[in-house]
Amino acid sequence: MTYGHFVWSDLSTFDMAAARADYTQLFAWSFSGDGSYDYATIAGNEVAATFPMPERLAEIGMPSFWMSYVHVDDLDGTVEKARRHAGVIIEVEPQAFSSDARIALVRDPSGAGFTLYEGPDITPRSDGIGCVTARYHHVPDIGLIGPFYRDLFGWEFSKVTDTPWAAYAIRHPDGSIIAAAEEVPGAVRGKYRYWMPCFAVQSAEQAVSKIRALDGTVAAELTEGRFLVADRQGAHFMIRSFVAPPDTALP
Repeated sequence: MTYGHFVWSDLSTFDMAAARADYTQLFAWSFSGDGSYDYATIAGNEVAATFPMPERLAEIGMPSFWMSYVHVDDLDGTVEKARRHAGVIIEVEPQAFSSDARIALVRDPSGAGFTLYEGPDITPRSDGIGCVTARYHHVPDIGLIGPFYRDLFGWEFSKVTDTPWAAYAIRHPDGSIIAAAEEVPGAVRGKYRYWMPCFAVQSAEQAVSKIRALDGTVAAELTEGRFLVADRQGAHFMIRSFVAPPDTALP
């Protein structure tokens, strides 16, 4: 099972048609056109989804945003464990996601939201262009989130560099590195906290040009060839040029 791993990403957006058009051009995604929860696919494989911004979030001025899901085996127990940490907000209490799955939305002590998912394994494509290949969390101080995620999922944070800022690899108890956290300056972090998906693209520089042409913004050029960008509805995410393993054809 994938317990304690990130398993899914979806986009809350104000304009579904605009989101479909933009991400089709950017990542060559295909959509079914479902107005309530629309899966994005590459060659028939699900990679993400988009759905209308919840009304209560629109009312408080929340920009469009990407959400990351973590698989858990005990949703109610994990929510109660999260609730005991100072600064944590249970944004959405446990509720049905589908006929065989439930979710809850939690904001960690830094304010970054993520979704807890209890249900069957989800295995979106993650091995090529247009796929989520990594996730990053930008925080002012790693101490805000390290103890919280260690308690919830057993994740360990290991510093990998201090240049140009402190960056940490996040390791699952099974030994795999599942994400990274960075203590970036406020000018880079921006107003909101996120678990940001990083999408692989054919060329990061070409994707940056396309994002600008689609009325999106480029917030920062980061390390490892990454760019922090936002679509025209304000949803932040990262892009990085795809590097195929030896003898592997590009999708």
